[in-house]
Amino acid sequence: MKTKYEIVQTKATPFGGLYIISEFLDQFSFHQLFDNVFKKLRKVRRYEPSQNVSLLMAMLLAGGERLSDIEHFADDQTVCELFDMPSIPVDTSLRDDMQLIGQHDKARDELLLQLNETLFDKSNICSIIVDIDGTALPVDGKQENAKKGYCPAEQGSRCFQSIKAICDTTETVIAEKTMSGDSHCANGIIDFIRPWLDRLSKKLGHIKLRLDAGFYSDALITFLESYSNVSCEISVPQHKWLQGKVRRLGYRSYYHSTRQYASWAYGEGLNGAFRYYYVERSAKESGAQLELFDPDQYTYRVVVSNRERRPNVIFDSYNKRARVEKHIEELKNQYGLGKLVSGCFEATKAFCWLSHLTFTLVGMLRQIAFRRKMKRYRLKRLRFILFSATGWFVEHARRRIFKIGVTRIGPYRFNALMQRIWAW
Repeated sequence: MKTKYEIVQTKATPFGGLYIISEFLDQFSFHQLFDNVFKKLRKVRRYEPSQNVSLLMAMLLAGGERLSDIEHFADDQTVCELFDMPSIPVDTSLRDDMQLIGQHDKARDELLLQLNETLFDKSNICSIIVDIDGTALPVDGKQENAKKGYCPAEQGSRCFQSIKAICDTTETVIAEKTMSGDSHCANGIIDFIRPWLDRLSKKLGHIKLRLDAGFYSDALITFLESYSNVSCEISVPQHKWLQGKVRRLGYRSYYHSTRQYASWAYGEGLNGAFRYYYVERSAKESGAQLELFDPDQYTYRVVVSNRERRPNVIFDSYNKRARVEKHIEELKNQYGLGKLVSGCFEATKAFCWLSHLTFTLVGMLRQIAFRRKMKRYRLKRLRFILFSATGWFVEHARRRIFKIGVTRIGPYRFNALMQRIWAW
């Protein structure tokens, strides 16, 4: 039987679950924090910059990935009211604000760092693991500073380079940086790490950094060795001097594993400190092409650290660095990283920062309010079970109340979630 439909206009939103985000932003005074960090970006207009940023984050969480997607909120007045905005600003106003935000590199870094410090402090986190990695963001247009460089996803394409330090403990972004496409992510890596590592090393008991072979350098390891409570695990590139070294070592396996391990140490670190090299080798499949340390029947991996551990423990830890690749994939596919760009490079930097800021906001919620299997849900799943719920405002007894339909997690879990947010 055919079902008739009728299109009506009503003040209700299909994204009533964004109420969680608006309440969470109010709970830790996001707008005040933004104003304290960025000071006075511009003259007062109808919308404050912090309001525009919060609305853009809501757009990303609802599934938007282009600046023009904000126009789809124009017929959804309830979302505007959730974030205390009378109406949707035009995209040119948003772009102007993002361009101003893009001119303040230190302020953007400071806001991300303060959010993480607040989370660590209130969650009593004393030890963290930080994964540092870079990725190329290919673009189709002729955006400023989009240049040809290392872009494995689309060879020869114009792109930007994005580097990020993601806390694996809390799944939040501690720092990020967007560079022109012809830059190498390892360029200026010490200057990228130093500001936040100086701050966090004084407040936390231990910090572990994990990096791939693209960041390996003697200067970086020496810099990290200057911190007494910082350890590192860095993959070592295929240097020729390793070729004979790794084949002469004595190997052993642990717990009947098919992989074999060995290690050695050199007193080549800061003030004669030891650097520990750990090797893992695994037999190649029969018929596999020899490509690493030819000619040999094994595949080798080498990791250097400033801490002495059993080799299998080091590689168990370093292998978990693969989670950062999933975070980067999620940032690109769900948070609009690399899709939300502009012809102005300053605005593009701010848009990339916005994607990381939204990712951090969800990571904070995951630590504070989510429990059990909800802590494992990624944004795509959260959008379905939490954010997509009908919501509308009503007036009752001179009070304004937001009515929200039953989310897919049920009223009991939703109430418990909100109580944890309000108690934080």
